[in-house]
Amino acid sequence: MTQAETVTELTPFLEYWSSGIYMFKCPGCKYLHPFHVKEGAHHNGSTWGFNGDINKPTFTPSLLINDHYPASRCHLFLTDGKIQFLSDCHHELAGQTVDMVPIDV
Repeated sequence: MTQAETVTELTPFLEYWSSGIYMFKCPGCKYLHPFHVKEGAHHNGSTWGFNGDINKPTFTPSLLINDHYPASRCHLFLTDGKIQFLSDCHHELAGQTVDMVPIDV
């Protein structure tokens, strides 16, 4: 039997899912993006490092969402609680660095 996924709100800006995923809301795409930190959490085996600071999180390396679909691509670094959007993002925040936004907004 598979254990049910549990979600813990760590701060208004960051959730932890029991499968080994930290989630935050992307203010450019307007939906949640994941950082998989536990072995086997991502379908292709990718894992990200986390600095352990839930108030000013840093995840490494960069996160690339929808890499095969330029019309919806999002590429970013999350460092010290700031989201640095790279120039290949599809949305209006490409090339900008912004604060994290609350998940429920």
